[in-house]
Amino acid sequence: MSNHVDFIKEYSAFIESTMLDEQAFLAKLPDYITDESVLVEPDSIFGRLVGFEGWAQWRKAAADMAMRTGVRFESGGSQFFENGDTVLHYYEVQFSPREGYPDGWRTSIIERYDFADGKIAKLTEYYADTAAFVNYFA
Repeated sequence: MSNHVDFIKEYSAFIESTMLDEQAFLAKLPDYITDESVLVEPDSIFGRLVGFEGWAQWRKAAADMAMRTGVRFESGGSQFFENGDTVLHYYEVQFSPREGYPDGWRTSIIERYDFADGKIAKLTEYYADTAAFVNYFA
């Protein structure tokens, strides 16, 4: 595995471990991005966010969404596809049951990481069904 794949695994663990801890998130975020890094989510979810402020805005909204809904999740099936400084990370997510979803909900996500100078320059998220994702969390 490349250093980029190891970096993405570490970044993913960082995101999960600090989702509800803003101070820890902000303290370690510069290890992964710069203030010029771009995070692109579908417009119906979070849209395009830039730098430390953008990532902090994303974390706050995602944490609020998780707390409001009480949703838990498990991810698996990770696959990585790498070409130079670009890595695609495919994985599946199983979300816990909630109102209207007695069996929970399952989807897949692809993340495209573009690296520059050892950090994430751009992270683009692709959801298998963005509308269903939004409906599940509504």
